[in-house]
Amino acid sequence: MSYQRRGDGTLTGMPRVTVCMAVYNGASTIERALDSVFSQTYQDFDVLVLDDGSTDQSGEVARRYDCRVITVPNGGLGAARKLMVEEATGEYIAFIDSDDFWLPEKLEKQVAVLDKTQASIVHADCWFMHDNGRIVPRDLDIPDNSDAFSHVLPNNSIIASSAVFRRSDMLEVGNFVADTVRCSDWYGWLMLAPGHKFVHMKEKLVEYSVLESSLANAGFRFYQAQHHLLTTHVLPKREELFAGLPSNRRARYVRMLVRDVGLALSGMARAKRATGLTQESRQLAVDALRHAPDSTKVWGRALSCLRP
Repeated sequence: MSYQRRGDGTLTGMPRVTVCMAVYNGASTIERALDSVFSQTYQDFDVLVLDDGSTDQSGEVARRYDCRVITVPNGGLGAARKLMVEEATGEYIAFIDSDDFWLPEKLEKQVAVLDKTQASIVHADCWFMHDNGRIVPRDLDIPDNSDAFSHVLPNNSIIASSAVFRRSDMLEVGNFVADTVRCSDWYGWLMLAPGHKFVHMKEKLVEYSVLESSLANAGFRFYQAQHHLLTTHVLPKREELFAGLPSNRRARYVRMLVRDVGLALSGMARAKRATGLTQESRQLAVDALRHAPDSTKVWGRALSCLRP
């Protein structure tokens, strides 16, 4: 049974889509994001907002809308996404960050693709909306016949606010994990990839907010989170992740993951160097080169850390 909005605002049935939004101190942006959800041409959805321990009015703003709001102590995005998937009631789940914006036909177009292709996830292109006013289009080029891993390796190409996925498939592969404060979506997509179909829509359906301060401050904790994700959660599962692939492709994807570890280590090294921790920086730089000896970016970062 589908979930429908009558003319008087009352609701019937179960939703096909649960729109999930985790928010932490997003009171200044959440209203615009929710307006874009409730303005969708496709209306067979409910909305779950997880207030992740906000100290502003985020939860109060969400309650002005037709949303189910859950308030929890701050646990980070990984824990929030895991809980939202568990709490969702829809066949499909669509994430939206509290500072992003959907075009009106996003859900209608993506649900149609999921129904037609029987894919586990569909994601779209976007505009990167920088807070200094700069707008940058993101146009991926992923061939239609690509396997699911081509969407998430060597880097994650799936912007969470652009994705709609099957809840049952995500639960079947184990769901997101709570301790991935950053990169939590990357983990989920990687776990979902084996044996499932991913579809990329070459259409921009999302305005994705980019804070210049976040780019400038992508320091030690950011790269440490990537390193933790890869070494603690992903690489230990490499055999089962790539079990169904030909040996040459399996080896190529493992090399990508190891190289990503090197990139994360080199970022950690550079951050340590910037704070004057020279010895720690050098140790991390050497370890980075061991993981990614063929990466010019890793070499560039390492040389800056190893110099006297």
